Amino acid sequence: MSDEQSIGDIRERLARMEQRQIQLHEMITLSMSNFGDLANRTRKLEEEAHGLRTKLWLAGLVGGAIFSTAWAVFKRRFGIE
Repeated sequence: MSDEQSIGDIRERLARMEQRQIQLHEMITLSMSNFGDLANRTRKLEEEAHGLRTKLWLAGLVGGAIFSTAWAVFKRRFGIE
């Protein structure tokens, strides 16, 4: 094997390595982009769940207050103690 063949072989190997690095970089970039998208979706779902939880809590509080008041009126009207 001559020196020129060795140098050509090394250049070819380096070109393949560079191409693999470019492909890996593209894969990592895409993966990070997908991760960011997933993180944003998860955060949005958590915010919506928190809002829904708050609304349910308020509905329960109002419903409990209405039921408690109605029960007190019912007891007073029919003399139940």
